[in-house]
Amino acid sequence: MIRLLIAAAAAVGACGNAATTPVTVRVSDWASMPFSGNVSTTAGNPGYMARINFTKEEPGNTGRMWTCDLNGNLHIFSKGGTPATRTAELLTQAKNRSAYLDFNGGPTKSDTAELVNLPNATGTSTSQVAPNGLFPLFTKKSGYANGLVTFEFDPGYATNGKFYTIHIESVSSDGDAGRLPVKTKFPGFNTAGYTSTSVINPLVGSTTRQAVLIEWTDTNRSNLTFEGTARELLRIGFNSHIHPLGDITFNPAAVPGAPEWGVMYLACGDGGSGENNTTKLNPQRLDTIVGKILRIIPDLSLHTSDSTVSTNGRYRIPNDNPFANSANFNGARKEIWTLGHRNPHRFCWYDNGIVEPRLLVTEIGLNSWEEVNLLKPGKNYGYSEREGPQKLVISSGSPALSNPPSPDSLPVRLSNLQNFPGEFVPEYPVIAYPHAAAYGDAISSGVFYRGSAVPALQGKFVFADITTGRVWCCDWSDMLAADDGVASTLANMQPVTLVWDDPNDSPDLGPQSYDRFFEIVEEGYDFRGGVDSDLPGGATISGNGRADIRLAVDASGELYVTSKSDGVIRGLGVVIPPAFSTQPVDKWISVGTSVDFTAVATSNPSPGYHWQRLAVGSNVWQDLSDDSVCTGTATGTLHVQAPGRERSGDLYRCVATCTGAEAASYAAMLEMKIVPTTWLTTYFTATERANRLIAGDMADPDRDGIVNLLEYAFGFDPEKNSAAQLPKLGKNGSNATLSFPASRADLIYGAEVSTDMETWTTSGVTITTNGSTKTASYPMSAQKAFLRVTVK
Repeated sequence: MIRLLIAAAAAVGACGNAATTPVTVRVSDWASMPFSGNVSTTAGNPGYMARINFTKEEPGNTGRMWTCDLNGNLHIFSKGGTPATRTAELLTQAKNRSAYLDFNGGPTKSDTAELVNLPNATGTSTSQVAPNGLFPLFTKKSGYANGLVTFEFDPGYATNGKFYTIHIESVSSDGDAGRLPVKTKFPGFNTAGYTSTSVINPLVGSTTRQAVLIEWTDTNRSNLTFEGTARELLRIGFNSHIHPLGDITFNPAAVPGAPEWGVMYLACGDGGSGENNTTKLNPQRLDTIVGKILRIIPDLSLHTSDSTVSTNGRYRIPNDNPFANSANFNGARKEIWTLGHRNPHRFCWYDNGIVEPRLLVTEIGLNSWEEVNLLKPGKNYGYSEREGPQKLVISSGSPALSNPPSPDSLPVRLSNLQNFPGEFVPEYPVIAYPHAAAYGDAISSGVFYRGSAVPALQGKFVFADITTGRVWCCDWSDMLAADDGVASTLANMQPVTLVWDDPNDSPDLGPQSYDRFFEIVEEGYDFRGGVDSDLPGGATISGNGRADIRLAVDASGELYVTSKSDGVIRGLGVVIPPAFSTQPVDKWISVGTSVDFTAVATSNPSPGYHWQRLAVGSNVWQDLSDDSVCTGTATGTLHVQAPGRERSGDLYRCVATCTGAEAASYAAMLEMKIVPTTWLTTYFTATERANRLIAGDMADPDRDGIVNLLEYAFGFDPEKNSAAQLPKLGKNGSNATLSFPASRADLIYGAEVSTDMETWTTSGVTITTNGSTKTASYPMSAQKAFLRVTVK
């Protein structure tokens, strides 16, 4: 049987998480995005080759993928084909400025950071041109999450053509004409009746950015051109250029007519307010929507009997939202579903088709902890007074962390000065990792793997760190167990190691193992002409450079990893272990002779070999090293030089290794025969001598109860009943005697005595010879004694 073994170091778990053996996956380049950054620079956002932020397969079995670039383009391309054809399709859209949607408007802009970086015909360089897209106030500079942040399909997209986007704009006043889209580039876009909404700003602090949620309806989904209408649903102001609206999701199990059908969840970051001493309570306040998870109904025709229309008239708010009851929470924002969030980065549903789906969010922390939170309506996730499993204190100095207080509670804040009755017991993450070298700086998206390409990940929650590119997985059962109300209880994080065959290296080194994506992305960045000495950007743990990865899944649940730094989308699959075409076979040799065991395995690239031995009486396989007995321990052939009798019965196997995966061969036994071939030749044919059941040391072909080894030792005929000639116990005066035949000149016969069957000695034993018979004598006494014959 071939066993798959994973060869890599176990990671040290955070805050008591147990170390576990890594899962190994194969990484393959799947598509290269066209350049949208200024690849001749290393400065800021332009240094990223293509700022891929969200990727998802279009519903309805169309075979098309959508991906958005923070720099403004929303691309649709074919999932089929090859990496080269996908890359070519995307490049054509970019160089012809014909992406499905282009959000970067503002043709009058002179700021070079807001200009369009247009790729040349071969996709090897860019030139800067004026924007000609939809939104004049669109901004993509100064921050990792500015620009076209994300998109999501309506649950009924396959029939109604609706989808949603979030993009970032510079600050404008209500009624500003710059908020309206410019349709010149998209003649099929019917902008009649499109109006903006009033901005919802934080109640303290100045605002520097606005995030805009738009509903789009494409009336012709069969082509790559947008034709239809759009509706602005929500506009939110933020205190800084970080942590805006970040993700959109719908309950995947909801069906038309069900209470959850068409209900949207929005991840709204705190806009950086939580780490500012003046605005730090914004994520805790119920009168502002920053630092919250929001729950709304975009379609005004749905759930009319159990929801109310929003203040701006563009969406509905479910009446069962936790703070929608004005009698209990007068002044609270009714859209709020949960609170106490810093940067809720990406949503993920646990949906196994059996239990009610559960919503999780990966949350980027401040200075110390990255989190995965299991969301529950009306709960407070602590920020800016909790981070990870600890209490957090934001002050004018450095943030301070300590153990949670006891009792552990937070007030129900309406504002900085006014509280509602009661208290919150803060919720703590089910997964958390620290800002340390073995982890990273910022948690990426996470998914529950439902594909078939990597069986070892089936059903597990897979997530990554943005900056270092490390990947882990967790069991859902561990995550549920960690949801016990104890801050320090966290699910086990199992590392995922990576095997990648660089398609561009010369000479070709074949697949190589990596413990993170950083080096993979760096190779891609260098090949595509990046000028930074490592990677663009940086962070405390990743240092100079960021892998800047996100996870994505297609309709069949298969995994992809995208990187802003080199603009490449990569697919994940199973690592194929070496396969043995030749197995080692049992060896039956005479004592003192040498023997070879041989194994042959195939893999890409060619495997490495290592031999192991399982000694008789042991249950642990030991790695072999070249010595006076064993040589060739790191090759396909193991040579065992004149092994001693003590090695008879040992097992040997070969372990073949290829880029992180190992396969063990069948185990072969080394058995040594003491009976000489010359003696066997006297009694057995060649066919019989090759059969251990006939010619083996312990064989008894004549069934007289005496095995061949003893037949040889005493000179008996192995094909005749020799029982009468066995040693005989007798008495001679006051001595006990043991008589036995001794007709072999090449053997030394003797006798030993013992009183306990454990310790044997020749002391007191006298041996006499009479012709072909030897007799051992031992004085009889009151103490019992045992005699035995020895043959050497």
